[in-house]
Amino acid sequence: MKVLLFGKNSQDIKGIVENQGFEIVTSDAEVVISFGGDGTLLSSEREYPSVPKLPIRNSQFCNKCSNHEDKKVLKDLLENKLILKEYSKLHTKFVDQDFYALNDFIIRNQHPIHTIRFMVTTDHSKRSEGPLLIGDGIVLSTPFGSTGYFKSVTGESFSEGFGLAFNNTTEKTRPIYLNEKDSVEFKLVRGHANLSFDNNPDIFNISEGTVVTFDLSEKFAKIYESSLRCPNCQIIRG
Repeated sequence: MKVLLFGKNSQDIKGIVENQGFEIVTSDAEVVISFGGDGTLLSSEREYPSVPKLPIRNSQFCNKCSNHEDKKVLKDLLENKLILKEYSKLHTKFVDQDFYALNDFIIRNQHPIHTIRFMVTTDHSKRSEGPLLIGDGIVLSTPFGSTGYFKSVTGESFSEGFGLAFNNTTEKTRPIYLNEKDSVEFKLVRGHANLSFDNNPDIFNISEGTVVTFDLSEKFAKIYESSLRCPNCQIIRG
């Protein structure tokens, strides 16, 4: 099996991977081994979208990493004992580019001392914009990312569709849960805001009057997981 090693310390497991019988390549891999934590996994999906990922823990924070030893995980991969799960991605089009997020899209105030005024529309059949909101912004999350920033804002997580959270609005606003047929339209009415997603270092400025639309895409991330979990391990997804 051809595998690509990903992560700043991925060479630390090169010997183990080779000894298990894998062929290490730099392109056209059948599997990308993400050696690190949650951020490494997100980065690997951004660099090699849709190629199956095997996350191996090199960090305290790796929710999708197996809790078995590295040799055991690699052996299970070769013997087809792991589960290959598909996770849907969110989509938006901004500055004439399509972007996809495995975790979440975040729009928030550019300056911490200034809130933004914005409108959010989810029911387009009403043909009207949502109410004017004042706050720090919104979080659009997949189920995969819902135990991260989304949960820190709402105290909730979910397992299907996608979620919309309202970040620190002046009037308490409940999160909204949507399905694959829905879309969310955000309009910045006043203030300065940024758009970011997953752990991408590229952050985009949103100008007043800009409308950004989000929906659930048809693209998936494919991640190998063990069928067993360690119930006593403290794992946090960020």
